[in-house]
Amino acid sequence: MSHTVVRGKPNASQLYLDSVLDAILLEQGVKPNAEQRDNVTLSQILLYSLKQRPKEVFMINAGTDEVITNEQLLKRAVSLARTLTALGGKGKYAFMLMRNHQEMAVIYFAVMFAGVIPFLVEPTSTVFELTHFLKLVEPSFVFYDEEFEPAMLEATRACPELLPTLIPADRPGVIDNFIRGQPDDVTSFQVSEASMDDPVMLLPTSGSTGLPKATIMTHRGLVAQLPSPWSYQTQFPTPTGLMMILTTIQWMTFTMYTTASTVYHTPILMSSKKITAEHVAEMIDKYRPTFTFFSPAFAASLLPLVTSEQLSSFKTVILLGSPVTEQQMKALQEKLPKTAHLCDGYGTTETQGYIAIPDTEAPLKCNGWVFNFLYYKIVDDEGQELGLEQSGELWVKGVSVIKGYHKNVAAYEETVTPDGWYKTGDVFYVDENERVSFVVRKKFNFKYKGFQVAPEEVERIICSVPGVQESVVCNSDSGPVAAVVLQPGADVTRDRIHTAVNSTLSEHKRLHGGLAFVPSLPHTPTGKLKRNECSQLMTRLMKTGQCC
Repeated sequence: MSHTVVRGKPNASQLYLDSVLDAILLEQGVKPNAEQRDNVTLSQILLYSLKQRPKEVFMINAGTDEVITNEQLLKRAVSLARTLTALGGKGKYAFMLMRNHQEMAVIYFAVMFAGVIPFLVEPTSTVFELTHFLKLVEPSFVFYDEEFEPAMLEATRACPELLPTLIPADRPGVIDNFIRGQPDDVTSFQVSEASMDDPVMLLPTSGSTGLPKATIMTHRGLVAQLPSPWSYQTQFPTPTGLMMILTTIQWMTFTMYTTASTVYHTPILMSSKKITAEHVAEMIDKYRPTFTFFSPAFAASLLPLVTSEQLSSFKTVILLGSPVTEQQMKALQEKLPKTAHLCDGYGTTETQGYIAIPDTEAPLKCNGWVFNFLYYKIVDDEGQELGLEQSGELWVKGVSVIKGYHKNVAAYEETVTPDGWYKTGDVFYVDENERVSFVVRKKFNFKYKGFQVAPEEVERIICSVPGVQESVVCNSDSGPVAAVVLQPGADVTRDRIHTAVNSTLSEHKRLHGGLAFVPSLPHTPTGKLKRNECSQLMTRLMKTGQCC
């Protein structure tokens, strides 16, 4: 029995991880059992896994076509970890403001090996956001790409009380000089000692509703999540041929898939270039990845640029980050191979990864079973548990649920109950087989004339109109109001959208504030709508009379 499983039986992915943990314990001269497995840290697992297959490909940088082996990565990461240790870095904080290239990967592993706690930052963060992060985290080291230097320097000048070591990591020779004199001998290297509940890294929340908080990721939680991306795979190790990772370092998906791919010996395809639909189409055509994930909005922008033949290499595609309509799922399904597993996954930063991924037999618009390392319940507005074939907010509990936000106890107490239940803020329907399906984001709801309006419910109806690419619904003094992005060349009228909404939804959910056509909407880098910015956009559009 896998040590993290609390309901049902372990899957093949969990049993494989058990075999890795057992091998690590035996190497340490410890007899394996469930209790001992529960004390193997993420850093130990990553070091062991990289050492096992030194000549295999760790990553391909699609921006430069460079190929990096496990050994090449590990030697530099070990030297850098030794440098950070010699500088007294254990337990201190580091900033990482970088795109997806090999020096970033070296630093990413090195800080974990040395017990330095990185705060992983969105590369396009503004000076205002960077200043907020610096004051929050107070880092001793700042690793950044040279293109972000002006913003980084301006932000550090706004925090004169902080004196971090600034390291422009992608500048030629900088890391080499920084680690000069430290050996790259892997055999004698050991990772920094840590307990399972120690922080591994800090990740910002998505920022869709305001300035991000710093979420504390632990060894225990991240180790429990290692098998989850491969829960319905059967071949181990190397459950898939090539994992394409498009998200940058600050997203939970980056950590989840980078660590899981390392432990399960799956090469990674990333790019140091800015991720656009055009660039990703080139990556797919050239490297033929077999497994990836998209936000629904990004998938919609990619589809016109790729053919079925170009997508023929995919075995698994997971949609993540925001609600997806059945129409969007079917549009992608039509271009993917008939044997590909297309699914609507669900996870959060607060659970350090996935909560559910649909099995191959699940209905198309379903999120599948809640993973067996989590307890779960569906509750009403008073927190009372509901039964099967009912809808309510999803609460989960288990070792992967975070233990706190950095310097923000109040926010944590609003999110997690005293007895450990994480309130997702999302409403799900649980069917007769205990599969869950997303219904609506509870936290985005607003009232009009005393009735609750769920924006995503209205958005799904708008997006069901042929020719609509994306929409957002916001509150206004006049009632619900929408901004709509059309597909290129589409001829969709306001009347057509109003008719679709009015014929489907109750009176209080209709677009009494009007709607406006816009060329694009503001998103986070993973495709989530920035709803605060969307609301500000709608206010401007209403003032200029563009909503009707």
